[in-house]
Amino acid sequence: MKKYAERFSAYALWVGIMFVLYYLYLPAITLQSPRFRLFLGLFFIGLLAIEVMIDIASQRKYVNQVKYILITLPILFLGVTFAIQVFNSPFFRATDYSELIEVEEKDFETDFFAMNPNQIPMMDRDTAERLGDRRIGSMSDLVSQFSPADSYTQINIENEPYRVTPLEYAGFVQWFNNRDEGIPHYLKVDMVTGEVTVEDLEENIKYSHSERFSRNVTRHLRRNYPTLIFRDPSFEVDDEGHPHYIATTYENRFLFAQQEPSGVIILDAVTGETSAYGLDDMPTWMDRIYSAELILEQLNYRGKYSSGFWNSVFQKRGVTQTTDGYNYLPMNDDVYLYTGVTSVNRDASNIGFFLVNLRTKRAEFYPVTSADESSAMESAEGSLQQMRFTSTFPLLINLNNRPYYISSLKDDSGLVRSYALVDAQDYQKVITGNTVEELIDQLNGASSDIEDPTEVEEIETEEELSVISGQVDDISQAVVSGDTIYFFMIDGSIYKASITLSDQLPFVEVGTELEGEVNENNTFRSIIITP
Repeated sequence: MKKYAERFSAYALWVGIMFVLYYLYLPAITLQSPRFRLFLGLFFIGLLAIEVMIDIASQRKYVNQVKYILITLPILFLGVTFAIQVFNSPFFRATDYSELIEVEEKDFETDFFAMNPNQIPMMDRDTAERLGDRRIGSMSDLVSQFSPADSYTQINIENEPYRVTPLEYAGFVQWFNNRDEGIPHYLKVDMVTGEVTVEDLEENIKYSHSERFSRNVTRHLRRNYPTLIFRDPSFEVDDEGHPHYIATTYENRFLFAQQEPSGVIILDAVTGETSAYGLDDMPTWMDRIYSAELILEQLNYRGKYSSGFWNSVFQKRGVTQTTDGYNYLPMNDDVYLYTGVTSVNRDASNIGFFLVNLRTKRAEFYPVTSADESSAMESAEGSLQQMRFTSTFPLLINLNNRPYYISSLKDDSGLVRSYALVDAQDYQKVITGNTVEELIDQLNGASSDIEDPTEVEEIETEEELSVISGQVDDISQAVVSGDTIYFFMIDGSIYKASITLSDQLPFVEVGTELEGEVNENNTFRSIIITP
């Protein structure tokens, strides 16, 4: 009797431990979930370990029926799972993997979206985080209790690009003191201007990733949907600014392999109410259903296995892959993933690029031969080499029916100091400026033929000029549309001057005194050089 009591106690303890592990890791209760299969395997291994320890304690040397079952079941289950996964691998199903995403080929000049320069999102995620941290750091009543979450989801609100992130409790004590009231704000970063807004809420956020116990987002969703597979829910707001968490649900495309989105669960971050939708009936304000990682994986499957598995290993004819990086473009009130396409040999050039709608998975391929993004970034950095700026991963945009890379140039502190426009098909042509509007103006001015010289004079005389003087702290130069432009750092600001202003510009050094008239874009219209 004592023997059975010990076995029962050991089993009960192990079941209790498994309940704790389930509460912590929350796997979906379905064999299609890899985490649940691991959970089951661990459960049987624990039971087997209990039986072995009981045998050792009682000095039994034979295999009883319980132990036989505990040994056989996991081995059989693991064996069948492994065999199914091998059969569903690209080795056997290369064609199926290449068809996971459908891609429509488009023409750049006629089909590619011509973006409004006022809607180009020049603030990358890192810059948005710095701006958000700085904004909260300036608010003494918030910074001691809350900090911005690190999500910063890029979305569209009325066709304007923003990154949004909720505040979260700064620690356990802060959560304990504020849990009844909840989280009062979320941050909204304008991806064009960099303006950070601390959004006030009529009712505070009660469900978030920083909540403990039942109001934790993942735990709350798992309690309501125990059998659905979903990953980390993302924070979004609807067009009215109401906060939600969006969890994309998944089903395996192949048995035990290749998870594919099947729907979404929306969690109201204020009330905790949840709703599940299929991909065909979900609300249109949601922007991020398909993850960038999943899209890139399927695009690479398409480029790798379109001609079969063995071709991808040996001959590699027509094998392509996405470039090392991606970005987001706001178009038609949706968020599109942009990434370049290059050959598997990585020859520093692109054969085209993909645009994929992250809400619908509609994918488009534009066969445009161009320099790859890394080359464009290096060219942008080299145009202001002396400033030691770092380029963000560029966006590809359509200007005058021609592809251009546009990127921000940041200093060592991570702040945006300048912008660069690189001709995607001739990446040695670079335009830099202090604003995006200035880049566009330079491009249009360089590409337009002005026949009336009196018109040029009239435009120049209408500029508002101011006089500046100071010592050159740093200097660089670049060729812009065939004209040599000199960039000067004076008292922490960047000024530029064309070689046509003075033949002495090539001899300016650090420490030289400059004086002259500049316009609102910090461009010299007249200059006096004092050695």
